[in-house]
This record gives sequence, C-alpha cells and structure tokens, in this order.
Amino acid sequence: MASDGTNGPKPWIQRHASTVFLRVPAIDWLAVKRGNKTEFRAAPGAVSGLKFIEPPTPVVAYRVDRSHGYDAALMVLEERWQEPLGSITPESLEREGFETFAEFRRYFINRERRRFRLTRQVTVYRVRPWQPEDARVFADDLLERLFGAFLPA
Repeated sequence: MASDGTNGPKPWIQRHASTVFLRVPAIDWLAVKRGNKTEFRAAPGAVSGLKFIEPPTPVVAYRVDRSHGYDAALMVLEERWQEPLGSITPESLEREGFETFAEFRRYFINRERRRFRLTRQVTVYRVRPWQPEDARVFADDLLERLFGAFLPA
C-alpha cells in the first residue's frame, strides 16, 4: 500500500470499475425499457446507491416483479438529480409520459400508495436504451478513467 493511503505505488491512485445497477419501478419497466419513458422518480436511496456515479454512464436497469422475477437491460443513465415532487417541469412531465401535473400526481399516488406531498424529495433518473455506438464511447471513457495517466498521448 502506498504511504498516502491509496492502493497503488506513490504517486498513482488505484482506480476501480464495477457494474452499476438501477432499479426501475415495476409499473414503469416496459416504457423505460422501450425508451418511451425517459425519466422516472424514486425516493432517495430507494432505487440504488448511484450518488457517487457521474453520468452519463452505462447501467444495468432492472425491475423486480413478484410474478415474473427479474428483468434487466443495459441502458445509459444520462442524468440524475434530486428535487421536490412539486417542482417537476413540463419537459419532465412529458419525459415521464404525462400531459398534465394532475395526471402525474394520480399515477404517483397509485404507484407509491401514499399521500402526495409537493415538498417530498425524490431522485430523478433520466435514462435511454443502449445503442450499439455507445460501446465505443464508454469503452474509451473506461480506459481513460482506469489508465489515463499511462495511456500514450
């Protein structure tokens, strides 16, 4: 171990890569998987520990369904942020698949089975389906992240 507390010889830092999982609410799964719904909201911490991941990044989006088990797909997490439920923008309403705030509110109450509080903090995930050209882009990003200091110029 290096004297500065990292797991690499001084002056370098050892970097790690791992699979990132993003849990999608079961009710939203098909629309998200097909790219029809490009945003969804969840309670902070209820979906996964993505707060240390910098988007855009590949993720394994998945759902858990009591009758069907697990279903998963490789996707791209484009953005992630936290906001109060009541601050959803018209663009986000459209990305969620709703025309009006009232429609979104009804859906969210049914999904969560609890009162709708405008000030409730939620984490917003903006995703899109994986495209074949994403492989090259994210492979280059991974190489840069893990071995950037050693790549030839």
